[in-house]
Formats: sequence, structure tokens, C-alpha cells
Amino acid sequence: MNTIAPPHDSLDTDPRWQAILTRDRAADGTFWYSVLTTGIYCRPSCASRLPRRENVRLHDSLASARASGCRACLRCRPDGEGADPEAGAVMAACRHLE
Repeated sequence: MNTIAPPHDSLDTDPRWQAILTRDRAADGTFWYSVLTTGIYCRPSCASRLPRRENVRLHDSLASARASGCRACLRCRPDGEGADPEAGAVMAACRHLE
């Protein structure tokens, strides 16, 4: 289902907004959000500066986020498989030590 959540009026009570505020990694892959002012879409756990509530649109699917006309965030890379960048660095270091 490709739905976009309504603007900020109902966001205050939406648990997905709380997941964005707390950068909840457990929410990654369950929804994505786009920011109207920057033109990007992110994972809930993105480490970028938190957007203003009124500029956020929530997406139930990655396809919906892509269709919003926004581009993927270069920091959290929402189009990727969900790999943690720190975990990737640790794995690379382990491979180097082997």
C-alpha cells in the first residue's frame, strides 16, 4: 500500500513521528519519511538534523518515498539493504586483519 500520511496535524499522535525523534533503528524498513524543504527521503534512524514536523511526510513503502519526487538521503542511504555503516566499517577492519 502506497499511502502518504497527512501533514503535521495528526503527526503529533503518530508513533512513527516518535520513532523519527528518537532515531529508532527498529523502525527502519517499516516506514520512510520525506522532508519537503530538503527534497530528500530518509530512514527513521537517520542521523541528519531533525526536520520540522510540518515539513515531514510519512511513507509506508520505499516506492512511495521515491514517488514523492524526493531523492535518497546520502547519509542514511535508505535505498540500501539497511546495513549499519559502523558495522560495515568493523567488518572491513576484520577482513583486513584476517
